[in-house]
Amino acid sequence: MKKNLLFTAFILFATFTYSQQNFTAVRTKNFNGIGQRSSPGAGACDTANLQTAINEWSPYLYSYGSSGYVFGTSDLSSSGITIQQDANFFDQSASSNNYISGGLAFFAFANSNVASHLDKNIVFKVYNNSGGVPGSLLGSVSVKLSQIHQDVLAGDLTEFWFPSPIALPASKTFYVSIDHSAFTWGGGTRDSIAIVANDDDESTNAAYQYLHTTSQGDGWISVHDFWTNGGNPLDVNLFVFPYLSNGLDGCTPLPVTMLNFAAAIKNNDAYLTWSTATESNNKGFEIQRSKDGQNFSAIGFVNGAGNTHQITNYNYTDATLKQLGASKAYYRLKQIDLDGKATYSQVLPLTAADLHSWKLYPNPVKDQVTLELSLAQSSRVSFQVISQDGRVVANIDKGVLTPGTQLISWYAKNLASGSYLVRLTAGDDVYTQKFIKR
Repeated sequence: MKKNLLFTAFILFATFTYSQQNFTAVRTKNFNGIGQRSSPGAGACDTANLQTAINEWSPYLYSYGSSGYVFGTSDLSSSGITIQQDANFFDQSASSNNYISGGLAFFAFANSNVASHLDKNIVFKVYNNSGGVPGSLLGSVSVKLSQIHQDVLAGDLTEFWFPSPIALPASKTFYVSIDHSAFTWGGGTRDSIAIVANDDDESTNAAYQYLHTTSQGDGWISVHDFWTNGGNPLDVNLFVFPYLSNGLDGCTPLPVTMLNFAAAIKNNDAYLTWSTATESNNKGFEIQRSKDGQNFSAIGFVNGAGNTHQITNYNYTDATLKQLGASKAYYRLKQIDLDGKATYSQVLPLTAADLHSWKLYPNPVKDQVTLELSLAQSSRVSFQVISQDGRVVANIDKGVLTPGTQLISWYAKNLASGSYLVRLTAGDDVYTQKFIKR
């Protein structure tokens, strides 16, 4: 009975097409593989179609006038049709791969004008091949719209992992589907889900859609047979890239998916920032520092989020950098699981020569105070003298000073006795120090 339904739907949809004026293709964000959420585990794993997309395909967004998107949510209610799933066909028969563990997908838009709808799920599904269309469901996993929304804002691909690797059918032909049937475009609701595809005729067609019709029921159909562009069938691949392996342990999600790790010098301190996309049983991060980039020691610890699929931001300030006594400092993160297993981040070097150094003398002050400032690069320099009650009693702008040691003197003879604060600004850095006027 199912085959008859699919055949009936196919006969209908093969003659029911949309002409050129009904949809448009617009080049969307550049795609070169950056932004993918992680490498797919440490084992032998392939990411199907990813290199082809990087090297050969152009990313396009297909919109259906003002009524949504060809791949994703749209309003075809006037025709009695609802697109509920978008899928891409994969043929791994020439490879040694036997399992799919997850994958990546590229969305151009993911949002809703109804805040509560951000909690809805998109379902990534794997189907076997049944007579040239998706057949039996092999496995699935859900991802919140809010997560995909954050991925789009960050310029990332969305990563999904199945609870356990899914065995490919004997033919090694299968479909990966994005089920957005829970979303709505119409009646004032705009659940905006848009999946990126390549340019028309840039590849042979591998895209399929699951349609619900009020008159003919539900069924799968090739995009080639449903959408036309002035009589030319639409032939595209979706930007969906499954993780494939020849063994159960070939693709396994990393305990922590790092997005970035950066270090900079601010106010003579080393300021470290990093972000994670996902965390699994993450106890936290041990911050390690080295003089030579080889021998590291722990200088601090930041607790992790444990388990999360949300982007999490971290920072740590090393206020003892000047005490290291080296021209360079090297930093890395030791990520520690709750079971004690650990992985290490990349090593980031910082040049201590980038530090501004300064001192104030004499202290206490009688007639004149001197600021000795060593600049690593040309910087605009100014300073203020502030009394205990917060009044600015002196405001001196020295302009842009050249690199090297600079001596700045200020006469304090007429200053009343008491405690004062000097606030020195050198470029983007601000330093403060107290002094006593006799």
